[in-house]
Amino acid sequence: MFDVISIGDATIDTFLFVHDLQITEVGGTKKAMFNWGDKLPVDKLYRTVAGNAANNAVGSSRLGLKTAFYSVFANDSGGREIFHKMEKEKVSTRYIVKNDEHGTNASAVISFEGERTILVYHEHRKYELPNFLPAHWVYLTSMGKGFEKIYNSLVKYIDKYDVKLAFNPGTYQLLGGIKTNRVILKHTALLCLNLEEAESWVGKARSVEELCLRLSELGPEAVVITDGVKGAYSYSAEGFYFIEKFPGKRVEATGAGDSFATAYVAALCHGLPHSEALRWGPVNAASVVGQIGPQAGLLSRKEIEGRLVKNKTYRAVSVRGK
Repeated sequence: MFDVISIGDATIDTFLFVHDLQITEVGGTKKAMFNWGDKLPVDKLYRTVAGNAANNAVGSSRLGLKTAFYSVFANDSGGREIFHKMEKEKVSTRYIVKNDEHGTNASAVISFEGERTILVYHEHRKYELPNFLPAHWVYLTSMGKGFEKIYNSLVKYIDKYDVKLAFNPGTYQLLGGIKTNRVILKHTALLCLNLEEAESWVGKARSVEELCLRLSELGPEAVVITDGVKGAYSYSAEGFYFIEKFPGKRVEATGAGDSFATAYVAALCHGLPHSEALRWGPVNAASVVGQIGPQAGLLSRKEIEGRLVKNKTYRAVSVRGK
């Protein structure tokens, strides 16, 4: 039996660290500006295996969970790099599908002053859920077009083995909206979104608690909403909690959300309550944003617990009704 099966696309990320950008605000949204037709100097270049599900698989394995990974990619140089990475991180590759009909996904990450913008390229995929062994959790995240074709099979698997589902939707799933994802939301044990993603589905609310309530009415048993450096919220039968960001240096932000959700789910898988899981998430995220790429800073269980012991006052606070 697996502790976690990660479902989603993998990619090869190329990080481009630049300094010659101007940030301006247009209609309340920050925009990056550079000279059109010019050559933009790159200060540093870095390449790594990435993708939300790949980040979760690696992170879950490091946190002591028996982990498997379902993804589809080509047997090209990028695909072989992803496969080797999973083997190195002790992630089961039994559900990886190699298909040379299309190449392996790739992304370019423009990093500037600790923040990043990602240029995402998704190859077309034919998704078909394998016959999974029983697992305690499934972690469903970013997939390309056609993602919904696995939903009926996934729901049957969840019902058959009483599996808990963590859902951290990616770009295409978010664009699909509530209607496309309704069947999955009704089977979700934990929904993880950032503030902007949550509002894109259920609209702006007077408070984050109201936002969580609207989302929980769609079916999820528990909801986690992250708000960048402003902290994060957890809404479940245990209560409504808030926690500040965990202190640490910020090099670049890729993988912050993945590392947060990965540690949160791992804490639940280890039998901890939501209030403690809300402590684990920011510690993992703070470590990841302190290094380049979404996986270099992923921590082990011992490392997370050690950092929390050193920061005993770092705790989630109940904010229900506030």
